[in-house]
Amino acid sequence: MSKDINQSNPLSAYFRAPKMYLNIPSSAKFYSDDIVTMPESGEFAIYPMTTKDELMLKNPDALLNGEAVSNLIKSCVPEIKKPKLLFSADVDAILIAIRGASGGDEVEVNAECPKCKELSTVTVSIDSSLTTMESLDSEYTKELSNGLTLVSLPFSYGSTIKAGLASFQSTRSMQAISELDDDMERLKAFNTSFVKLADLNFEMIIDSIKEIRYTDAEGNEGVVSDSAQIRQFLENTDSETGKQIEEFTNEINSKGVKQQIQIECQNEKCDNTFEAPINFDPVNFFTGS
Repeated sequence: MSKDINQSNPLSAYFRAPKMYLNIPSSAKFYSDDIVTMPESGEFAIYPMTTKDELMLKNPDALLNGEAVSNLIKSCVPEIKKPKLLFSADVDAILIAIRGASGGDEVEVNAECPKCKELSTVTVSIDSSLTTMESLDSEYTKELSNGLTLVSLPFSYGSTIKAGLASFQSTRSMQAISELDDDMERLKAFNTSFVKLADLNFEMIIDSIKEIRYTDAEGNEGVVSDSAQIRQFLENTDSETGKQIEEFTNEINSKGVKQQIQIECQNEKCDNTFEAPINFDPVNFFTGS
């Protein structure tokens, strides 16, 4: 029915049209049809934001729980039906493309020089940022020092939302803790907040592990993919192995669009060149434009 309305609406010629096309880091090879409808060209049409999309991005609760970004992606990339089930690397690339389709190719980045503390402002190209995009492999393997082979995939966007929400809650907790008069109560509250963040980090590592491969005493090769057994292993492995797993997990989650830029300090008396992050967080990336 909406199609008929569009055809009869004299303003339909003025409806938004795709401004760019994007091949996401995963190439959608991990997703079923109910999550993503893969275009024949392999590239997703990116539409600019609507006024409704922009208003949604000003809703703090919707930003924190991921609904604003999820709805934004469904609005601007119609082929994506369940954004929260995408990998974070895919979501980052999509958000950058939506920003480019909506606000133009150039985005200002502010960064403080670590040497002279001067604030420098540089312009970053959306197209240039997307050209740095690294494709995701079908899987990532790591030979651990104990002989096991870890097979992992990047975090889902849903896990990233949980991490962002936990970080926000932790910041709020730290503010409340600083106002406590009793030192023991302050320490207790701090420990509680720290444990919550550590537990979340642990859960994200478990979620990213696809399987663990091993060779038994008789030389037979086996695979463990049951999340409960993987959890039990992580809860009982030594700290060195745990550190190797955490470092590997962090490494594969840095894949996708490069989120660092080289900046030459704009202070004439300073010759420093430094690396600064490009803040693709939707709160600043969209509302700050």
